Amino acid sequence: MNNMSRPIIGITTNLGAKGAELAQGYWQSVRRAGGTPLLLPPTDDREELLSQVEQLDGLLLSGGGDINPLLCGEEPIPELGGICPERDGYELALLDEALRRGIPILGICRGMQMLALAAGGRIAQDMAAWLRKNGGSRPAEMLKHSQDAPRCCATHHVEIVPGSQLSAMVAGGRIAVNSFHHQAVTDSGSLKVVARAADGFIEAIETPFPVGYALGVQWHPECMDDAASRSIFEGFVAKAALYCRAVELHGSITSLDSHCDTPMCFDAAIRQAGGDECRGLDFSRKDPALCKVDAGRMDIGRLDETYMVSYIPQGPRSPEGYAAARRQVEDTFRRLDLMEEVTPGLRGRVHRGIENGYALGFDTSLIAHYKALGCEYITLCHNGHNDICDSARPKQGEPQEEHGGLSDYGHRVVEEMNRCHMLIDVSHASEKTVMDVLAHSRLPIAATHTCCRSLCNHPRNLSDSTLQAIAEAGGVVQCTMYGGFCALDHPEDYGIANDQNPSILTFMVHLRHLIRLCGIDHVGIGSDFDGDGGVPGLDDVASMLKITQMLLAEGFSDDDICRLWGDNFRRVLHAV
Repeated sequence: MNNMSRPIIGITTNLGAKGAELAQGYWQSVRRAGGTPLLLPPTDDREELLSQVEQLDGLLLSGGGDINPLLCGEEPIPELGGICPERDGYELALLDEALRRGIPILGICRGMQMLALAAGGRIAQDMAAWLRKNGGSRPAEMLKHSQDAPRCCATHHVEIVPGSQLSAMVAGGRIAVNSFHHQAVTDSGSLKVVARAADGFIEAIETPFPVGYALGVQWHPECMDDAASRSIFEGFVAKAALYCRAVELHGSITSLDSHCDTPMCFDAAIRQAGGDECRGLDFSRKDPALCKVDAGRMDIGRLDETYMVSYIPQGPRSPEGYAAARRQVEDTFRRLDLMEEVTPGLRGRVHRGIENGYALGFDTSLIAHYKALGCEYITLCHNGHNDICDSARPKQGEPQEEHGGLSDYGHRVVEEMNRCHMLIDVSHASEKTVMDVLAHSRLPIAATHTCCRSLCNHPRNLSDSTLQAIAEAGGVVQCTMYGGFCALDHPEDYGIANDQNPSILTFMVHLRHLIRLCGIDHVGIGSDFDGDGGVPGLDDVASMLKITQMLLAEGFSDDDICRLWGDNFRRVLHAV
């Protein structure tokens, strides 16, 4: 981690006759923009690569030779130039780690092509050959993309997409650039095309979000001394400085996610480990297709602690159903104990909750029992009414209301949870239930994962008046990144495109609304990861640092961010 004011920018190098080489324009441009350049020689040592990444606040992929066509699943054509497999493999591994962490990235020429490959795109081995094969314009209509003019000389124009980050950076829709390439990006993968040459070839790509920033340009701005080129480096280094500041801030706070459903992945993890429970529950690093939370990605996202809940689906209201629910809770908590035991560095970072008071049956003494097992909160219900209260989402065939809020038994549950100092979670509860709980509880309550109904008219979200009532009673509302809840009914009102609804941008709209409504002391973050939580830009726990970057960019103080990232939730727990 960089503790200096100037962000550290890692720059990839070529392999030449004397080893790692780099044209001076790259590191000079980084210096002029306010960054500290760090040259990165290729390595196939995984630990060395990770050590490099941990030092970086930004990554600059430099230009160079051709890219191995096998990376695109193609055989080489006669027009292919010299390749460097060592560099190709190193840069793809480096990009994987940088993208996972949300480290700002600038790719120049070949670097843009590598960025596109890492994002699932494709490149043409040779532009003229690609046009002949794909039936595009005749090669004679191509621009000259490998100029003979001096490197500092612009030789053609590119048209920049209005509204893109690149457009804001260079303050113009059409700029003149230099050009030294015969390979080109033909598919940008998950990145957006934001500039093209007059012959249609892609000249720039970028991420759709302002954090987790990645920009690729096909020209060489490090060779040109014009306003647009300087702005590209200045914008990139500014993003790196924001990332650096976020990392440094997380070094001084203890961040907390109030709700994830990762225990739902335990059975699959154990099956994947061949039935070996210890190996299956080692959550050092898991397959991203299996789950969204593990210790390795918590470290990457700078998340210190998380609440992993025992999710109990609403079942039959019978002695057999209640007994099965109790067994499920106890088995989940046993597995959480084992997970902490076998996962290095996880001890003390995982807290416990129960999602659905159905697990109590009609036995309020189980509240103290679950408390003794380490449970810190119980969500009163889930989808479907139970014996305690009405749900915000009745199951098919159920009436909209069964109890009109809390049942008589629900009142006893609230009293016993207060007596046992167990936090009451009203996520999933109906509005009437929430108001009944507020009227009956003598201790503050929480909504561990919810959003704002005034922005997204979903029955699981809470109205502004209810949200304010939770805050006024000393409670806390944790904003969630579940797509169906943090979308916007009218994204255009916030300048958000439909293809970004939901996303990290809409999550931030809900978070800001909650802060304005409830006050900075009554809001926090609850992801709902592994319970279908996660939206573009906030895909898993490794991406959580992006929230801090956006808060810093919007002017929130370090103290504000500390409150949002856990102090508010801990205060309510302490009060309970």
